[in-house]
Amino acid sequence: MFRPLTLAASLALAACSAIVPSTAARLASFDPLTADPAAIELVVILPPGLAVSPGSAKLALSADRGAEHRSGSFQLADHAAPGIVVPKGATARGFVIAETDVPRMRALQAEIAGWKATGAAKGSLGLGIGGCAIGNGPAPDATGSVLIRVREGGPFLPLIADGRLADLLGAKVLAAIQPCQAAE
Repeated sequence: MFRPLTLAASLALAACSAIVPSTAARLASFDPLTADPAAIELVVILPPGLAVSPGSAKLALSADRGAEHRSGSFQLADHAAPGIVVPKGATARGFVIAETDVPRMRALQAEIAGWKATGAAKGSLGLGIGGCAIGNGPAPDATGSVLIRVREGGPFLPLIADGRLADLLGAKVLAAIQPCQAAE
């Protein structure tokens, strides 16, 4: 049996405590093998002083069955984030799987789904985003949020709500964020 989404472990180990329990419960029935990749949307709410590095947003799908492992990384493209309310000074960046990567993800979903007939598999879906500093960068106590929508027209669910960046990323990673390039 393919285990449903394990986003908590995939986002970041430190993020586990920041995952919104009600969203985790709702996502427990989400099967990344049957979800339409074109319908998955993410919104990242960034504090003042932090931006997403261009081209760094990726979604990863992986599965293990015994010694077998299948995985793929899929580029996330900027997408409008209409109607998302953000705190003063914060910004919201929306992401969808890039059109060119939707067929690749569907092919990987089908390959992994074939495992269901022959044994148990454990899978995960993860999000990776690179950040860069604007000005002096984010404040030491800055927070960020991640929202997810897993079906077209469905609601955005708060996956991480006001998580402290120092806890989510770790103090060393937060301190090592490089300045954004002038074009960002």
